[in-house]
Amino acid sequence: MKYSLLLASLFFIVSFQKSFSQENNLDGIIPEIIKKNGEKFVKSKNISSVSIGIYKDGRVYTEHFGEIVKGKNNPPNDNTIYEIGSISKTITGYLVAKAVLNKKIKLEDDIRIYLDGNYPNLEYKGVPITIKHLITHTSGLPTFLPSRMNGLYEKLTKEVPNEYLALEKSYDKEKFLNELTTVSITTEPGIHYLYSNSGAELIGCILEKVYHKSIDELLKENFSDTFNMSATTIKLDSLQSKNLVRGYWMDSETPAPNNLNPLWGTAGGIKMTITDMMRYIELQLDDNNPIVSESHKALYEIRSPLQIGYYWRIWKDKYGTSYNHHGGTSGTQNWLFIYPKYNLGISIITNQSGPKTPKLLNKTAQKMLKELIKE
Repeated sequence: MKYSLLLASLFFIVSFQKSFSQENNLDGIIPEIIKKNGEKFVKSKNISSVSIGIYKDGRVYTEHFGEIVKGKNNPPNDNTIYEIGSISKTITGYLVAKAVLNKKIKLEDDIRIYLDGNYPNLEYKGVPITIKHLITHTSGLPTFLPSRMNGLYEKLTKEVPNEYLALEKSYDKEKFLNELTTVSITTEPGIHYLYSNSGAELIGCILEKVYHKSIDELLKENFSDTFNMSATTIKLDSLQSKNLVRGYWMDSETPAPNNLNPLWGTAGGIKMTITDMMRYIELQLDDNNPIVSESHKALYEIRSPLQIGYYWRIWKDKYGTSYNHHGGTSGTQNWLFIYPKYNLGISIITNQSGPKTPKLLNKTAQKMLKELIKE
């Protein structure tokens, strides 16, 4: 009996020491992984700065490299606020998942029941667009409204940021809903994947309708107040605005203007710090949160092994089932990866935007993942 107790005690001590050693080992390794990859990233062509965050087993590691403004020697920090672009859609997806669980909406609801006015065009041969179609990009709605935005970013000219800003200045929610009456749906909803910012903005309109609150009020209630994500918002206050980054489009030496977001902001209008992003990762790794579980459900298969949930891109490979999304504006780009199998999340944000930036972000994040898993 005494011998058994002695063995059990020794096993506990060795296990604890091993666990403690591994934990402290990661505390040394992860910052080194971030440093090596961050320094390499900012040496890439046109890159000005990058912020990298890793969440692993309840611990947060963040580091920043380069200059926010070229030649100013002003690196970003944990208080730097970024436009996160389309990663906003995953936050919108969380709000939609909550609305579903709260029985405010149903995935199979015809979206027209939440819209004032007459929209006979939002169907194809009697098949209506549903909530599910909006959050899986299978509605058949165009990529952008106003329609003049479609194809703008494909031009890759230096005028793009200012042309985009001019279109934003000329548009608002009323004009969006009016133009929505003119949209033609040419394929059956739910069949074909077509990435749609206009659909993601429309879901913002619906969320405001069912909750009788603005999107910023919903963000404050569900993220700022609940998870201490104080900079997660669309409209910044005057103090926060001083920390908002302006980034660079293509090879421009002049910072691009920030987006105005005259619509609901649910497609790409949310701002965050890297610290808020780490708290968001922690939330996304909470298996006990029913809203997170709902938002991670696969609702449509784009192509094996890629599926889509409540806006999340769901990927299955040797790293298990993971969740990711890319986001970009004319001045920033970022990529977010969630790996539940390893209780791990990676966020990488740069204040540079161009056609090669997504690949560079992805490649850097995947390299860090492999190094982390190896360790």
